Amino acid sequence: MASTAWWPIHRDGSMVTAGVTAVVAGTVVAWAGALGRLPTVVVGVLTVAVFTLTGVPVAVPAEAAGLLPTGPGLVDLFAGVALDWKRLVTVSLPVGSYESLLVPYFVTTLVATVTAVTVAIRASRPETASIPALVLFAAGVVVGPSRLDVSVATAVALGGIALVWALVVRHSRRAASVAATVGGRVPVWRSVARPALVGTGTVLAAAVVATGLGLVAPPSVGRTVARTEVVKPFDPRDEVSPLSTFRAYEETGSADATQLRVSGLPQGGFVRIATLDTYDGVVFRVGGDDGASASGTFERVPTTVDVGGVRGTDLQVGVDVDAYRGVWLPTVGDLESVTFRGDGAEQARRSFFYDRATSTGAVVGGVGAGTRYDLDAVLPDQPDDQQLASARPGTAAVPSATGVPDAVRERVESTTADARTDGEKLVAAVRWLTSTGYVSHGVGDDRASRSGHGADRIQELLTAPVMIGDQEQYAVAAALMARQIGFPSRVVMGFTPGGDSGASSAGRTSGSGGTTTLRGSDVTARVEVDTAQWGWVTLNPNPVVREIPEEQDQTPQPVTRPETVVPPPPVERQDQDQQAPPQTDRETPPVPPLWLQVLLAALPWVLATLGFVALVLLPFAIVLLCKRVRRRRRRRAPTPRARVTGAWDEYRDALLDRGHAVPEGATRREAVAGAPGRGGTGLAALADRSVFGPDDVDQGTADRMWSATEEAIESLREGRTRRERVRAAVSLRSLRSGVGWLRRRPGTGPARAGATVTGVGTSVDQGRPGARDYDGPEAGERRGRPSEDRGEP
Repeated sequence: MASTAWWPIHRDGSMVTAGVTAVVAGTVVAWAGALGRLPTVVVGVLTVAVFTLTGVPVAVPAEAAGLLPTGPGLVDLFAGVALDWKRLVTVSLPVGSYESLLVPYFVTTLVATVTAVTVAIRASRPETASIPALVLFAAGVVVGPSRLDVSVATAVALGGIALVWALVVRHSRRAASVAATVGGRVPVWRSVARPALVGTGTVLAAAVVATGLGLVAPPSVGRTVARTEVVKPFDPRDEVSPLSTFRAYEETGSADATQLRVSGLPQGGFVRIATLDTYDGVVFRVGGDDGASASGTFERVPTTVDVGGVRGTDLQVGVDVDAYRGVWLPTVGDLESVTFRGDGAEQARRSFFYDRATSTGAVVGGVGAGTRYDLDAVLPDQPDDQQLASARPGTAAVPSATGVPDAVRERVESTTADARTDGEKLVAAVRWLTSTGYVSHGVGDDRASRSGHGADRIQELLTAPVMIGDQEQYAVAAALMARQIGFPSRVVMGFTPGGDSGASSAGRTSGSGGTTTLRGSDVTARVEVDTAQWGWVTLNPNPVVREIPEEQDQTPQPVTRPETVVPPPPVERQDQDQQAPPQTDRETPPVPPLWLQVLLAALPWVLATLGFVALVLLPFAIVLLCKRVRRRRRRRAPTPRARVTGAWDEYRDALLDRGHAVPEGATRREAVAGAPGRGGTGLAALADRSVFGPDDVDQGTADRMWSATEEAIESLREGRTRRERVRAAVSLRSLRSGVGWLRRRPGTGPARAGATVTGVGTSVDQGRPGARDYDGPEAGERRGRPSEDRGEP
């Protein structure tokens, strides 16, 4: 059951083989150690030997020679014990039997089995045999996925099994111990089965409640595991935004150069280079500002990517890289698997990373000429414009854009004024870009068009009399306008035949295999928006290539005014002394004085220190409060007799707190024998006369008892150091020995009298002893009196 936590990590039959092998081999080693009475060191050596013999075939199957290990396999096996834990949390799941990533599960299961079985059959406390299984389960959760793949019911069931195991073993050991002591048989039902069934029922009830709470009220915050905290080996923030190099593909020499040869690409297909969702007013790039965005999480893909929830067309595409260079791996649609071919295929496979959130792949070290690979992907279904008009914004999380120019909001308001729904606004904004804009890359004989997609360039694009730009600017403008409407959006850069500009793509597809040649001029950029109905939808906001009209002269003409014969009034010169001082500090906040700055800087440290001191002193304050409440309760007892006994109890507790040993069951006189201080003997005598005497106790006697008690307690402090007095004040001896004061009011029962007087035959209702056992100061005189004179039976 503990191994179920590892299933979301591997999801392959090889994990079952490794788990069964580890459990069987570990059990054999543990029993061999028990039968041979082998020491721990020898059992450890046997475990390592079994790990060496069985580890390669089941944990590194690619390096095994049948059922025998090989040299490279042993190297990967032992290296994986230390290194594969980190690799495991940097690889996308599931990993299957990829390389040596089964080693962490295999070695953990083997060690847990050996430890658990050994403890169960050899240790003095077999209850702890369930701990290794819990550790195995916890390890799988820690290195597992960030989503909750392991059900709450499984975790609760595992904990319940561990508790029932501990309960049964504990009762069995106690029953066997009792049977060995009395020499009888072990009552299995009464001593073992019945407690086990009761405990099991309790655990099941708690499990049902816990499971129900876990399913009904799941945690609202994201799950934190090792893979969410570990530093990934590939950080997209270290790479230059591919969109900033957009114009390089349009330069002379690069525009006609073959970048990629793609087979199996559908008509009008789009090859993705990278998806960019973070805009900071300068560039669109991959990954959030702090690297915590889902778009910045690149993981290795050992087997396949789960695309089960994507509706679309399955594709099998082959890609041959020619002049293309970069760290980003061109892909098509939503990737399911990638297989590299040719020289360097193994190195490329080890260096491939993929981000599921943006469907972007990367190869550490870069993609170059000669890189060949095959893709299995799904091309998602796309809505038409009529369906898109009814779209609602999705809930995908994208990093917030900063530095967005004001023209974006203004153009959204002006172009979507007649639209009623968010979908209609989105369609209207995109349609305005495609119908109003003109395409120019600013190279060769093209009309001047500045490159870049910073805030100033987008402001210029959207406010110019003639809107001129290329796919780099139009895609960014469309993405920012979509966000202004409310749709999560991102820019996608890639290649498509014709480059989304209406240029001819004839002759790009040739051969019987349908190979499409993509050149530099085929580079383009599109925008993706997240919708509630269809998920991420790709939009093309780029205008077709057409003739750009000449710009009209926007220079304002001077206005000629008729001359006037009336001279203008003289300018009144303000006296220099009457001019107001410049308001340079109008917006400057007042500077606090130096003493206030020092106080504000020191205040957090002072508060932290006081808080720490208060936390340290809190237990001592609680002890003093408990003793104060106890003393107050004793002094305000409802009857004078109870106040007298309470005073004696206060003195006795003071003796205990100061280290004086008071024997259990001792009389009051025996308790004060050898006690420090003064007045103890008198207190004992007065308490005995008050409790066991024939007359009722009056308030004056109770007051004298408390006054004498306070003097006696004060005398205990004489000759003591301050440290000793503080130690006595916070001592727990009297609280541990007198917890009954919390449950019983003083004088309401015979416990105190019975605890301090030995052999006293007393009427517990009246608190008075029989004459034959009285040990008070007037015992001799009272023994001579007839019982009827005292009014006693």
